[in-house]
Amino acid sequence: MELKVDLEWGDEGVVPETVHPDTAFIFDRMAEIIQEMIVPHSGERVLDVGCGRAADVLELGKQGVKAIGIDCSDKMMRAAKSHLSDSEVALVRGIGEALPFKKRSLDKIICKGALDHFADPLKTMADMSQALKPEGAAIIAIANFESLSCRLGRNWFLIVKRLYRKQGDIHPWIPPADHNYRFDCPILKKTVADDFEIEKIRGMSMLWTAPYWGKFLSLLPRWTSSAILALLDKIACRLPSLSDVIIIKLTPRGDQACGPFHINR
Repeated sequence: MELKVDLEWGDEGVVPETVHPDTAFIFDRMAEIIQEMIVPHSGERVLDVGCGRAADVLELGKQGVKAIGIDCSDKMMRAAKSHLSDSEVALVRGIGEALPFKKRSLDKIICKGALDHFADPLKTMADMSQALKPEGAAIIAIANFESLSCRLGRNWFLIVKRLYRKQGDIHPWIPPADHNYRFDCPILKKTVADDFEIEKIRGMSMLWTAPYWGKFLSLLPRWTSSAILALLDKIACRLPSLSDVIIIKLTPRGDQACGPFHINR
């Protein structure tokens, strides 16, 4: 199946209308962890691949980093430019599979929740590796569709399906229509293996989108739900294969040590 790049992709459906504590936690915590892992230094050139509205790019720019955001969507580029001044960061319209940067010209690269949208993640990883300096680092954060919450959701669905014939078509454990690939921990490791060495891998959050979990947390006092989410995040950190989000820190390999690999869609 031929995959096409959506040049007018929008993030309208990314955040649900009702934001439960688990959803708010996962977006805030992901930004925190990426900042911790990337360790930005003033003057470094840092690229955000699939930057969307460029919120992370702006945060990096505030820290004295020469931040660059790249996205293929004209809609996202317009949204980013609407709240950024030209002096704060650089924005480039382009695709991850053909990064318009010289070899060994970037200090660090981040890609948050975007790799499964791309037409060719393997080519994207190769281009990232080529653009990074030998001592550079890449941080990838991606939704895990073999998380504990996805497994619970699938089993719950099978039970409910026996009781009710009609079910909705949208389920959290199934990649949305705008995702080209379905990632889990083993697939992510294989995707980066040709071009990168894994320096660190960690999980983030647990039970996000599990049946009725968000609604249950909403009924609790805020400090209670925050404490529960923080505890589950500590557990997820050590269990990336069961976590809601996998975050991986990479260093360029510099050779092609592994054989061909095809990603499941």
